Amino acid sequence: MAGEPTAGQDPWFVTRKLRDGVWLVAEPWHVYCFLITGAERAVLVDTGTGIADISAPVRRVTGMPVLVVNSHAHDDHRGGNVFFDEVAAHPVAVERLARPVPADRVGAYLTVAAEQLAAYETALALDDRYFHLFTADNRPRPLPPGTAAAAAAPIGAGPAARPLADGEVIDLGGRTLRVLHSPGHSPDSLCLLDERDGLLFVGDTLITGDFWAHTDDTDLEAFVTSLRRLDGELAGQVSRVMPAHTRSCEAGPHLLRDAADAIEAVHTGRSTGEPGLDLYGRPVLRHRFAEFNILRPVA
Repeated sequence: MAGEPTAGQDPWFVTRKLRDGVWLVAEPWHVYCFLITGAERAVLVDTGTGIADISAPVRRVTGMPVLVVNSHAHDDHRGGNVFFDEVAAHPVAVERLARPVPADRVGAYLTVAAEQLAAYETALALDDRYFHLFTADNRPRPLPPGTAAAAAAPIGAGPAARPLADGEVIDLGGRTLRVLHSPGHSPDSLCLLDERDGLLFVGDTLITGDFWAHTDDTDLEAFVTSLRRLDGELAGQVSRVMPAHTRSCEAGPHLLRDAADAIEAVHTGRSTGEPGLDLYGRPVLRHRFAEFNILRPVA
């Protein structure tokens, strides 16, 4: 039944069936990964932070061969590649994925995760009393044993990734996923369209929280172009978009147009940001919109 967790839940991941053949594999409040199965094989969209072995919950769902498709090569989307045999990604991501995640970046992320967990204890008390916003999908969990030692080591690169062409179709047996390059958040971003159910797996191309658009990887003009293309080319084909972060793992397809309009407004100077901080405490300008925010660097 959709919405039910799988048997044998572990202390780090949440695994939940969303629809027939589609599972959420979440590291709550860190990243949403998605497992899509056909009759012959499966695709795992992103492998998360690498804090724990994501292949364990995946194998509890399916024993079929699993192809990892990275939505892009940022650390929190490829950390678990090392636990799988087959990886594919945008051509620009291939070289990036061949390099390990350096120990200093692993340590910095785990430091923030620990700070987040400490702050969460206060937030949970307030949420339980007043707001009721946290769900099983996004309630942060204690870091696994051995995390402190892991902070001093790099995360391995995993198997060599093969490049995915724009428009390429991945056949899972009775279910196909269409590859759509979507540079903007990063030059190596891509989306996957489940052509059977109209689910668009978007990685960080869409977010229901803070769009990270303040790093050197981001190109706002390309971002707008990609979102306009997806909104136009896929009109009537998308039932839900499946983002990788923050409030919810699902959103309506209207987010494609809304995000394109908002990013264009930021890019052309029609939006004014307010000073704030990103996850790592770095100064940003936060542009607020109805369902999300867009972070930009401070000039």
